[in-house]
Amino acid sequence: GKLALYTAAGGVSPYRSLPIGLDVGTDRDDLLKNNSYLGVPHRRLRGAEYLAFMDKFVDAVRARWPRAVLQWEDLSKDTAFEVLERYRKKLPSFNDDIQGTGAVALAGLVSACALRGRTLRDEVVVVHGAGAGGAGVARAIQHGMLREGLAPAEARSRVLVLDSKGLLVEGGKMEPYKASLAQEAARVAGWGAGPLHLEETIAKSRATVLLGLSGQPGCFTEPMVRAMCEHVERPVVFPLSNPTLSCEATPADILAWSRGRAIVATGSPFDPVKVDGRDVPVGQGNNAFIFPGLGFGAILAEASEITDGMVAAASYALADYVKEKHLSHGRIYPPVEEMREVSERVATRVIEQAFDEGVARTTKTTAASVGAHVRAKAWQPRYLPFEKVVSS
Repeated sequence: GKLALYTAAGGVSPYRSLPIGLDVGTDRDDLLKNNSYLGVPHRRLRGAEYLAFMDKFVDAVRARWPRAVLQWEDLSKDTAFEVLERYRKKLPSFNDDIQGTGAVALAGLVSACALRGRTLRDEVVVVHGAGAGGAGVARAIQHGMLREGLAPAEARSRVLVLDSKGLLVEGGKMEPYKASLAQEAARVAGWGAGPLHLEETIAKSRATVLLGLSGQPGCFTEPMVRAMCEHVERPVVFPLSNPTLSCEATPADILAWSRGRAIVATGSPFDPVKVDGRDVPVGQGNNAFIFPGLGFGAILAEASEITDGMVAAASYALADYVKEKHLSHGRIYPPVEEMREVSERVATRVIEQAFDEGVARTTKTTAASVGAHVRAKAWQPRYLPFEKVVSS
């Protein structure tokens, strides 16, 4: 299954991982009235009841496996952030939709900047989609800009986030987790009356990077890409929504609209695009480059917490791998066939960061010998030979 594939790629034995589905009910009347429905037949838990349920689950896991690592995924956007913050210090936890997506997008953007001779602090980034993935990406990019020396207010002004109602602006109605991503009203004064939508946000902000996590197919258009080309030689456009049918635009269209100038990566696999007689590879910004190594590193470090610094270390490990192996060939993500090697690099950097931050509890390795420890402990799938038996 998917879990076994990804844990094996990251070096974690699938026999030491446990997929768990949490059923908190449904509000669909058709399912509640269906005698064949296999889920729990009650209304969806919310608020205090929901958190009480989650508390019992986490307490039970901690009692049985006190050094387990929890990877949260597919929680609704209004609970994903709350759950992560509530439990990340109780058991080492990370949310792949928030942190995995953010880390892989940041790594791709850092690589794209290097490919163009720019730095992250030079960019103006528009993120279309403010769910768990979009918000996670925006936060990761802000963190990267702070790392490059920008002040918090400047980093915030350079990452513009839109939800279904338009650009997030202070004073507008929004969920609490979006508040830190909203632009100051003074920043957008004079940009136009009413909600600011995607095309005008791109034009008014003079965006150099456009990232899609909206799940809205075809919402990136030719005028948007052409507007970016007016003020940056090589715009970065990542339609990251999965599956392929939800992609904000196809790589072929983006490259045609930009006359081959755009740097494109997607969340789903796409074939190379022919531009002026040459094949342009389309990088796949897949979370699987991050979360197996992040989880494996946290396990080997026996981390008491998965810190934001450890997630950032995973992101920059991926970017450094690309710089070493692929940037000279115009790629900003490695091919998925190299996932295992990438995961070992990620795990190594995550453990080193855990030592640096004082959250590594392991006595089985030191910061100086982490790489060899990761390689020694990585699980290798070995298949027994099969022989055809002919019955007499």
